[in-house]
Amino acid sequence: MINATYILYILISSLIVVYVGDLCYKNGKIYILNYFYKDVHFGNGINKLLRIAYYLLNIGLTIWSLHSIRNIKNIAEAILELTTRLSFILLVIGLLHFINIYTVYLIYKYLKKSKI
Repeated sequence: MINATYILYILISSLIVVYVGDLCYKNGKIYILNYFYKDVHFGNGINKLLRIAYYLLNIGLTIWSLHSIRNIKNIAEAILELTTRLSFILLVIGLLHFINIYTVYLIYKYLKKSKI
């Protein structure tokens, strides 16, 4: 039963991470280029770097959290374990998204200040 839980957890969390990462990359391009409209290559570079860091961190967190999955005896425990872990991954994804938005704003603010 624990092997099935491992497989389901990795599949579902990886799909969520990739889907959200792709969505943030496409929609974030507009947000980032709004700040760095004079240097499109710099804005695209930041967007790509954020996507790579996001994938590495979240997929790494997903795999790292496998070591603490409890011994599962029935389907109810498997569902409880999966929902607990997936909700943690979603919380981390949301937190990272807001940190990224604020970081891009700080980079813009710093670059604008240093060019004056």
